[in-house]
Amino acid sequence: MKIKLSFLFCFTFPIAVLANSNSLLNQDLFSLPELDSVKLPDPSPLKETRARQAWIDAVAKYSDKSFAPKAPQRIDSGPNYSVMLQGFHWYADDYWYHPPNGWWGVLAEKVQEIKSAGFGIIWFPPVSVGSYYPKEWYNLKSQWGNETYLRKAVKAMKDSGIIVLADVVLNHRNGTNDWADFKNPDWPTTTIVQDDEWAGIPSQPNYGKSPNYDQGQGDWGCRDLDHTNPLVQQDVKIFMRWLKNDIGFDGWRYDMVKGYPARYVKDYNYASSPIFTVGEVYDGNRQIVTDWIDGTDDSPGKKNASSAFDFPTKFNLISAIETERYEMLNDNGNPSGLIGWWPAKSVTFVENHDTSPRDPNFISNASQEYKIQRMMGYAYILTHPGVPCVFWPHFFNWGKDYQSAITKLIKIRKEAGINSMSQIKILSAQNGLYAALIAGDNKYLILKLGRNWGWDPGQGWTLETSGERYAVWSQPIAK
Repeated sequence: MKIKLSFLFCFTFPIAVLANSNSLLNQDLFSLPELDSVKLPDPSPLKETRARQAWIDAVAKYSDKSFAPKAPQRIDSGPNYSVMLQGFHWYADDYWYHPPNGWWGVLAEKVQEIKSAGFGIIWFPPVSVGSYYPKEWYNLKSQWGNETYLRKAVKAMKDSGIIVLADVVLNHRNGTNDWADFKNPDWPTTTIVQDDEWAGIPSQPNYGKSPNYDQGQGDWGCRDLDHTNPLVQQDVKIFMRWLKNDIGFDGWRYDMVKGYPARYVKDYNYASSPIFTVGEVYDGNRQIVTDWIDGTDDSPGKKNASSAFDFPTKFNLISAIETERYEMLNDNGNPSGLIGWWPAKSVTFVENHDTSPRDPNFISNASQEYKIQRMMGYAYILTHPGVPCVFWPHFFNWGKDYQSAITKLIKIRKEAGINSMSQIKILSAQNGLYAALIAGDNKYLILKLGRNWGWDPGQGWTLETSGERYAVWSQPIAK
């Protein structure tokens, strides 16, 4: 019986041989031992072989030696009219939820509903086995589903004109069987930073780790990677090019970017030519978030810089709503979050998988007051500059009335022509009342938040929508 070559790669090459993925291209396959003599271990290697072959093929096609990236054509280089959907939550994976075709199958089934609601971007969870603690990058059989349905979901979204972002976890990795046996791509332990909590190998120089220390925030659940290492840099580029050109993703949501310097995101963006990217700079200090955006591009005007999630707006907004102290949203007449400084690169949000309560029952059974406050948040982000992002369970798990209210706000935004760079004038920001005027291409909008029922914009304004403690009015722009 003849055995495929990929089986041999998977089980007979020591990690040292595969330490540099480019070396695979130089192997003389015809000088290998007789294939019939190879003994395959249990369990079945089918899953590993597919991942390994995908890695080998990706190296051949997408290394710097053989691939030239296209010039970036980003949608956030100017006014961006998109509304984004986070396409999952913590309890959507198969640890908690068991749809027949995995979460990817659910996404594929929801395409028309997502499109009809007005979403133009969707953010998928990490595709590799291990998800946010990735093991084999090229093994697409994960807790979110298998490769077949992942490809179907990506294609269905793109066929409907929806931009699809992959969540890429580049700060850290886990081994396949233990903490440091990296496979597909295969790396030596010297790709791990010196101050990682893994004890290392005492008999080896630097305990078998890189002599370089972590350049950012560490993750105690995984091995933190040394992005100064050329092998790490090259394999990241190859993987992202494969995700974009083979799987079909359009851009990236960069996970935990406080773990490594922004200049590497710049390099990875230019290497993979994404349409749109956004980084998770988990910090309420907008100077820190702004500095990260600035570091992701060297070009004049920073047009190719990554966007960032607007954690400063999220924290200020929810605090203001919860306390009715709306002065928190005002910074000398400008919004107090990132949208007050760099709205073109701001992705605003009310909640996401990291900030929502870690309780599976909470997804469907949040309190009424919590829901009211989050809808007030949506009224804010869906009328204000930036690119607003809606959280999946808020749209799909909180009932048809809640979904309809969000859909209505999206429709109002689009009809008014509000974009990421729309001009805003804060009319009032005080205890019990927030009011702001936002200029779209076609209409002015006024948003009111708070328990102050005596305020209204006056004559000439049409009430577009309202709910508990929020209202939105419009007025056409004379042309």
